[in-house]
Amino acid sequence: MAQQPGDGRAVTRVEFALSDGSYPFVSVSAAESCSVILEKCLPQRDDTYAEFFSVEGACPDRLVEYVEDDTGDARVLDRTDDGGLVELDVQNNCPVVSLADAGAVPQTARSVDGQGTVVADVPRQTETTAVIDSFLAAHSDAELKAKEQRESIVPLFGFQNYAPHTDSLTDRQREVLATAHEAGYYNWPRGATAADLADRLDVSEPTLHKHLRAAEQKLVAAMFACPHDEPVADGDS
Repeated sequence: MAQQPGDGRAVTRVEFALSDGSYPFVSVSAAESCSVILEKCLPQRDDTYAEFFSVEGACPDRLVEYVEDDTGDARVLDRTDDGGLVELDVQNNCPVVSLADAGAVPQTARSVDGQGTVVADVPRQTETTAVIDSFLAAHSDAELKAKEQRESIVPLFGFQNYAPHTDSLTDRQREVLATAHEAGYYNWPRGATAADLADRLDVSEPTLHKHLRAAEQKLVAAMFACPHDEPVADGDS
């Protein structure tokens, strides 16, 4: 069905092509002739994000090596016969984060045989041209491939699909995660900082990050049906 001008869920979908080897997920897919797909992106500490990439057709350790060569931090969470799941800690030079910072809602990011694609939805209240210009200024190698009107879907950011997977959380982890969500910690732009959450919960920032990290690890493990090599300890009080 065609979108109506007054449809509140209508968005402008933009698609960019990336071929620059400075992005590990693009470099690995080119070097290994494989597919690397961003499955989820979660805000962590201020200005730091955890990105979860599935690798198909290559050893996941290759992505870890590329990230570490670029002074980043990465770890293999799961291995399969044809690839695995890798977690990356990112801060700068991330196309997905750039789009979110510009007011768009990232939807997919993937690279196949060195050809990267990043897709995002731009809400009606955000100027699409400004988002495109901002992204191309930050990533000069990128190329706008498509722009079309369509209905919005669930984004890469957030916990919309995690509700059925919360049984493994402790009461404290669930409380901290719920407080973060309600305060807008996972919104764009953020409605609260880590310091705000720590004050609200009457804990230190390191303790807050410990609880959030433990809860997020459990949710991600449940989402991908792949346990971590080292289980998260349930030491919350």
